[in-house]
Amino acid sequence: MGCVVDEDLITNVKLDYIQDFEMMFDVMRLERPRESAVYYTILVVDNPKEFSDFLRISEKLANISRRPLEAGRTCLFRNGLIAKVLFSSESNEDEFGRERYLPVSPRVIWEETKDRLKPLISEDTFQNIEKHLGEIISMYNQNFKTYGIKLKRNGNVTLQHSKRWIFYMMLNNSLEKGEDIKIYMGGEDLSEEDTARYLKKFLELSKKVKVIIEREENLPTVLKLKEEFKDKLDVRYFPNEVTGFFRNFVFGKEFAFTGIKILSEEENLSYVGTAYVDLEHIDEISRKFENLWNLGKPV
Repeated sequence: MGCVVDEDLITNVKLDYIQDFEMMFDVMRLERPRESAVYYTILVVDNPKEFSDFLRISEKLANISRRPLEAGRTCLFRNGLIAKVLFSSESNEDEFGRERYLPVSPRVIWEETKDRLKPLISEDTFQNIEKHLGEIISMYNQNFKTYGIKLKRNGNVTLQHSKRWIFYMMLNNSLEKGEDIKIYMGGEDLSEEDTARYLKKFLELSKKVKVIIEREENLPTVLKLKEEFKDKLDVRYFPNEVTGFFRNFVFGKEFAFTGIKILSEEENLSYVGTAYVDLEHIDEISRKFENLWNLGKPV
């Protein structure tokens, strides 16, 4: 049962949920952990709602007004915890509402923070957060479907997002169900801490990972991963940048994502991509990946 904030507004958000995510966002070093926690919790638990409803809930439960709430949304966006929906082939106002953002799964946030959080809180508090997370993950799956983009097996969604958002989304799918993954990140520097860390996580959770890389300076990173994971990792290499800005992710036959890095003053938010759940589209993207794979040099 939801709680009543106003006579005409029922919400499933609890103050405990907000406090849990505030602690998690604090250890993630978000600039606005409380405001981000309020916006994220409402988006996940009560989706879809209008921003006016977000505001009424945030004012009643957390005493947070419009501008701080908007600052929390911006903070989430910049840190890869939400992506902005630009277009959906299945678009309708009832499905997405006017707050057209897709959050990463609460499970991923917990996986990213629980080891750092545990020494800072009591065992009872830790167990309560885990209990709450079970409730919130259930609501997330109901509101955003299996793959986190609100679609089941039809259509696609185009988004503006940060680099980390797609890593979080792929990580959640890998946590839910280990599959073969195909990755192509044209022009990216794989030695960056975030990129190397998530590639390693994908390898730990997946059956097999195929990666196409560009640029000679990426070879040491993949050779180190190849040494550790042996046959779980296959790599093909183009010495020079072939596509420069393109990025593809294929998660088994379940989910695919194609994107491009755009030139922008907001470096961290300079990605636009489309997520697919339609099996025919996924198969086509997978075939195109294999065509490019066959042109690369084995590593």
